[in-house]
Amino acid sequence: MKNTESTKWTPLALGFRPFFLLGIWFAVLLILTSLGGFASGIWHYNYFDLPLWHAHEMVFGYAVAVIAGFLLTSVRNWTGLATPSGKSLLLLVLLWLAPRLLSAVSLIPATAFALLDMLFLPVLATVLGKLIVKSKQPRNYPIPLLLLLLALCNAAIHLNVLGFIENRSSQAIQISVLAIIAIIVVIAGRVVPFFMQRGIGIKPESNALIEKLALPSVLLVAASIAIGNDWLIINASLLTGLIHGIRLISWFDRTVFKEPMLWILHAGYAWLVTGFLLYAIALLMDLATMHAVHAWTVGAIGLFTLGMITRVALGHTGRPIHALKWIPTAFILLFFASLVRVFLPVIQADLLDTAVHISATCWIVGFIIVGLRYSSILMQARTDGKPG
Repeated sequence: MKNTESTKWTPLALGFRPFFLLGIWFAVLLILTSLGGFASGIWHYNYFDLPLWHAHEMVFGYAVAVIAGFLLTSVRNWTGLATPSGKSLLLLVLLWLAPRLLSAVSLIPATAFALLDMLFLPVLATVLGKLIVKSKQPRNYPIPLLLLLLALCNAAIHLNVLGFIENRSSQAIQISVLAIIAIIVVIAGRVVPFFMQRGIGIKPESNALIEKLALPSVLLVAASIAIGNDWLIINASLLTGLIHGIRLISWFDRTVFKEPMLWILHAGYAWLVTGFLLYAIALLMDLATMHAVHAWTVGAIGLFTLGMITRVALGHTGRPIHALKWIPTAFILLFFASLVRVFLPVIQADLLDTAVHISATCWIVGFIIVGLRYSSILMQARTDGKPG
C-alpha cells in the first residue's frame, strides 16, 4: 500500500529529500558568505564572529544536514521501522533550519539562540536511538552516541561564546569535526564494500582487527585533543592514520577509477587518512593544525558527503546509479578545492588568501552543479512509484 502522507508531501517523504536539498544549497551560501566576509573584511556581527561562524556552520549546518538526511533514510532500512516523514520530518527540518537563519539575523536574545541551536542533535539522536534500541541492533548504537557527542561539542562552543567558559571554541570545533569523521568511518564501513560489490562486482575483504579499531582510533584522537597533550595527539594521530590507511588500501581496486560514484568515496576517505597524518606532522614541526582540519572538512567531509548525496538520492528515488552529466566535474572541482586549500599554503604561506579564493570558488561551483542536477530529483516522487 502506498504511503499517502509520503505521496502528498513528496519533498518530505523521507529524510534524505529535505536535508540533502537544504544541505546542498546551504553549502553554497555558507562559502559564498564566508568568502565575501573574509575578502571584504566586513561582517555583520550577530552571535558568532566570522571565523567561528564559518567553522560552526560547516559542521553543525552543512555536515549535520547531510548526515541527518542519510541516517533518517538508512535507519529505516537497517531497522525495518518507520523514520519521520511528512509533518514530523518538517518539524525536524525546522529545528535545523531556524538556527541557520537566526545566526545571520539578530532576532532573539543570545541565550535563546544558543538553546535553540542546541536542540536539533539531541532530538535527532533520541528519534534514531529509540528505533535502533527497539530493533535490538547493538552494532548501530554508536550512531546516536556520536550525535550526542556532537551535541556536547556544540554546547561547549555556545558556553564559550556566552562567557561561561573560556578558550574552548577551537578545541570543541576540532572534536566536533572528528565526531563527523567518526560517523563517516562507521558509515563507510557499511556502504563502501557494498557499493563496490553493486557497482563493479568486487567485494573487498575486510580485516577484522582493522574494523574493530576503526572507530575507537578516531575517538582516541578526539580524546587526546580534549586532554591537550601534544605527544599523545601525535601518537594517536599517526596510529589512526595507519589504521585507516590500511582500511582504505584493503578496499581499493583499480576498477574504482572507472566509476565516479565510487572513486569519490575513496577520495574522501583518502583525505580522512591525510588529515590524521598532517595533524601529527603539524604538531611535530610546530606548524598550524588548520591545514589538517581542512583536509578533514573540505576533503574528507566535503567529498564523502557529496558522494553520498549523489548516490543515495538516485537509489532512493528509483533511478539508475550512474553519475549524471556534469557530476564528475563537480567531484573533480571539490577534489581540487581540497588540494589547493590544504597544500598551497603549506608550499608558500603568503598564498593563503589565493588558496582560500580558489578553493572556495571550486567548492561553490561544484555544489551549484549538484544543486542544479539534483534539486528536481529530490522534490519529485520516485520513478518506480514506491513510497519514499
